[in-house]
Amino acid sequence: MNQSTTQAPLTPREKLKPAAWYALLACLAFLLVAARLDCAQDLSLTGPGPGMTVDEPFNVGQGVFLVRAIRVYGLGIIAPESLREIFEHENYLPDHPPLGRLLIGIAHETVAGLAGEGERPFVVTYGRYASALCFACLVFVVGWFTSQRSGHFAGVVAAVALITLPRVFGHAHLAALETVTALFYVTAVLAVIRFWDTTEPPTAKRACLTGILLGLALLTKIQAVLIPIPVIIWALWKWRLKAIKPLLCWGGVGVLVFFAGWPWLWFDPVGHLSEYLGRTTGRAAIYIDYFGTKYADRDVPWHYPWVMLLVTIPLGLLVLALIGGWKTGRRLEAEREQRSSGGVLLIGSLLWPLMLFSWPGITVYDGVRLFLMVFPMAAILIGVGAAQICDWLQQRFSMRVARTAVGVLILTQAYAAFAFSPCWLSYYSLLTGGLQGANALGMEVTYWGDSITAEMLHDVVERVPENSYLQLAPILHPAYIQMLQETPEVKRKGIKLIPFDSERQGVSEYVLYFQRKPYLPEELQPRESAAWQTEIAVVRKQVPLARLVRLNPPR
Repeated sequence: MNQSTTQAPLTPREKLKPAAWYALLACLAFLLVAARLDCAQDLSLTGPGPGMTVDEPFNVGQGVFLVRAIRVYGLGIIAPESLREIFEHENYLPDHPPLGRLLIGIAHETVAGLAGEGERPFVVTYGRYASALCFACLVFVVGWFTSQRSGHFAGVVAAVALITLPRVFGHAHLAALETVTALFYVTAVLAVIRFWDTTEPPTAKRACLTGILLGLALLTKIQAVLIPIPVIIWALWKWRLKAIKPLLCWGGVGVLVFFAGWPWLWFDPVGHLSEYLGRTTGRAAIYIDYFGTKYADRDVPWHYPWVMLLVTIPLGLLVLALIGGWKTGRRLEAEREQRSSGGVLLIGSLLWPLMLFSWPGITVYDGVRLFLMVFPMAAILIGVGAAQICDWLQQRFSMRVARTAVGVLILTQAYAAFAFSPCWLSYYSLLTGGLQGANALGMEVTYWGDSITAEMLHDVVERVPENSYLQLAPILHPAYIQMLQETPEVKRKGIKLIPFDSERQGVSEYVLYFQRKPYLPEELQPRESAAWQTEIAVVRKQVPLARLVRLNPPR
């Protein structure tokens, strides 16, 4: 991925000019996300965004718990007894490391200090600013890294491409851990490529500094344990036995930061670590719809992650990514001679999570959510591919024509970011015929509750009578319905949310649901549409994603 031409060293001012571009794009990314963050008429500073997803109450609640506990203890937080009280408290949930939720809690408390909280224990919309900020940082990191290795034009394209990837852009609107994880995961990988891609192995100091980023990634979500495998293989291939010392420094510091940053592990290191690593094997199966068949998460066909990656990147950007990967692969022989092989690690780090999730028995579900961190690395390849196309066009036309043509191509791929707003997690590319084609193929059109948008929830509250019951489906966790019940509009009108039960028609004739087919009761499946009438619907590309229906009286 290195530029083929030798350039004179840049002055500090010249180095700042490209960085300013990526800082500007990062600010643009933040503003675009912040423009539509509201999930339930919570904040007048932002427009209506995706509905509250199933996991957000956990993340915001835990983040607020940690921040408020730190505030209460003050400097006393450094005492082991204080940390034990916090991390062994009955309200603490150790299903994920604390860094991502801590950032969400800081964002929540910062916004709450400006906007107020009302009577609710926390407001999901406030926590979403953490993901917006992390997404902006990710745009900067991807753009700056790509420019360092493949030129400024490739860097700008990579940063813009990341903003236009609908599923990544959608997750940036949620108080979830995926965007935070992607930021630290990708930064940890790119730091190794940037600072280790030299003729000689990195010094112990350099390895330790990059190990800090590995530790921070480990503190976000369990997916970060995937980082070391390609790094170890690459380093041993590159330097043989000389790689052992920097790898030990890098991994040792990473593990040290991980343990130091998660006090819950301190009080029973072996037991708690075993509990954390084995948690996914002990929970109930999650079901998905894939090509019209219902699968448990452990039984999903091996090709699921590959297919989902390919069909959720806009087609034009996918072509550029494939060109960028081909270009990087072609440089392998030259890089081997120069002992410069960062492109190999980039591609390996992109493919490795997909390979792991293809392994029989490994759980995978919720579209691309579990391997969202590969998309920023794909954006880097998109930048490389765009630069390659630009060079090819420049040989036949002028530089202005070449860059304009590539720029127009990139901008046309941003269409989905507007057409699917704010239901970006339902995006499918032209490879499936769009969302409509994916629905016909039996793919999941929505899965996390985001399609019950803020605008829809407002209309639902207006339609449903005061002091009445409203049935909700599917209920993937009780906390979801509890937090939705706390929505000011719902409480103000006295509407009581209850789980859907076909026997409750006399109690409530209205049902609000999102279209996660494997979890929808038989009575709410589309083939049973004669049993109800649609009152309000969120539709994209002629595909209903969420509905408020009114049940017909039984015959």
